[in-house]
Amino acid sequence: MIPSEVLADAYTYAARVDSWLGSRWLGTLPVASGSVSWTADQQVQGSVSLTVPRVGAPVEGQDQVDYTPRGPESIIESCGQVLHVSVEVRSVVTGQAFTERLGRFLITNWDVSGKSITVQGKSMLHRIEEDRLTSPTTPRTGGTLFSEARRLAGGIAGVLAPGMSDRACPSSMSWGESRIDALFEIADAWPARLREGRDGVLRYLPVPPPVSSAPSRVLTDGEGGTVVGVKASGTRSKVYNRVVARGQGQDDAGMPTFQAVADQTTGPYATSGPYGVVTKFFTSPLITSADGARASARTMLASSVQRATTIPVTMAPDPTLELDEAVAVVSHAVDGTQVEEHWGRVSSVDIPLSSSGTMQIDVEVSR
Repeated sequence: MIPSEVLADAYTYAARVDSWLGSRWLGTLPVASGSVSWTADQQVQGSVSLTVPRVGAPVEGQDQVDYTPRGPESIIESCGQVLHVSVEVRSVVTGQAFTERLGRFLITNWDVSGKSITVQGKSMLHRIEEDRLTSPTTPRTGGTLFSEARRLAGGIAGVLAPGMSDRACPSSMSWGESRIDALFEIADAWPARLREGRDGVLRYLPVPPPVSSAPSRVLTDGEGGTVVGVKASGTRSKVYNRVVARGQGQDDAGMPTFQAVADQTTGPYATSGPYGVVTKFFTSPLITSADGARASARTMLASSVQRATTIPVTMAPDPTLELDEAVAVVSHAVDGTQVEEHWGRVSSVDIPLSSSGTMQIDVEVSR
């Protein structure tokens, strides 16, 4: 972890990108420009975009290498090559160096133009998205949510569930063709949030509550701050204030055996207020109890309402910022406006791979 005082002072910033094919290291790519992005509301949450010279030294002082793709085992190719991306931050004051991992990305496409090669990649969940089940599959006898998640990951990625209470998965159901849809259905029904770590491991994590106390991480402009600009945006799209969660089982009258309705009862999105009622339905065979239905409905409601207001922040590069991290955004007066402070959670990060770039993040704010 990079100490906050290093990022608040003078430092140098350099990316390292290594290409791997299976367990074989192919080499290091010199990065001219690019960025790594992580977004919470996408199934494949990570992506990378970078530009490298066709001919260049992988590390300063080494011999020149021609990076033009010429076969399935080239350093740059979309035949299973995976980019391991990290950045090194070095303090100008102390000389200490810190390395921060940014993620692992499967190369999805590349393009040679003139003296440069542009490379695009997606995080490892893309492998699971591509590797569809060939037929409907039922859970194993005695299977649980966690064991089924590991089986659906198919050896493509490790799966952890720290802090989660596991439970049985009904054997009467079946999974469809999409492995990735099934993994996220498990998350919604558990309820949990599914995150791909920068180490390529999938994690089912407890859903964090809205930020109700001052976060320790403060992003601010002005003297001593790292923020360049702060905006704000709001939307009604997918901002539900009523969530209905139910199992697929029905009673003799055709009604859901287990169903729960969660309403937003306070604030500007209360179902009794002028916002109106915007309803989301979630149905899953993984909901096998009234308590499970209530937990899913409440969790999805909390996540939905928090999505209503987003604050985009432009700032100096800070590769330590993670999805879901609680932050305070402090924006000082402009043209007579008051100082504004908002608390929320990071919903997306876009981290530059060169020191000349700026970082973009989105913060979802509860109101």
